[in-house]
Amino acid sequence: MIDVTNPSEGFLDIIGLEENTREKSKLKVLIDNKSADANKEILVKIFDYIKTIYRTDKSTVLWWEGGSHSNPSTKIVSIEDIEFLHNLWERIVGNYLLFLPEQFEVTKFHQKEKDEEVFIGLCLVTYSQLIIKSPDGYEVLYLFLNK
Repeated sequence: MIDVTNPSEGFLDIIGLEENTREKSKLKVLIDNKSADANKEILVKIFDYIKTIYRTDKSTVLWWEGGSHSNPSTKIVSIEDIEFLHNLWERIVGNYLLFLPEQFEVTKFHQKEKDEEVFIGLCLVTYSQLIIKSPDGYEVLYLFLNK
């Protein structure tokens, strides 16, 4: 199901996890996107993973536009929103794009943390798993906590 290659393992060291949580954290590369573009094939693959991981056709997508200390924006998306996601991917080049469970509540996190990487760590601890596009767009990662 998921590629076990792990060149981005260092990412787990910068998301602000406590030591015991860090030891349970795993990262897998879902998609190696050599072009960094958000073509339809890549976006369809992401939705295939959303179905497998979250067991639903929808996901809350979260992104930052105003720099690393701004509040993130969110939108619930499905496969029908591929054009929106393509445009978003192109618009936020250089920023993370998170695919979280549909029931994600961004208001729980707004006041807690403004740093993107630490915010991602809080999301991981809260939901135990998430899918994330790297800022450069070359990888789509799956972060999860082993129980």
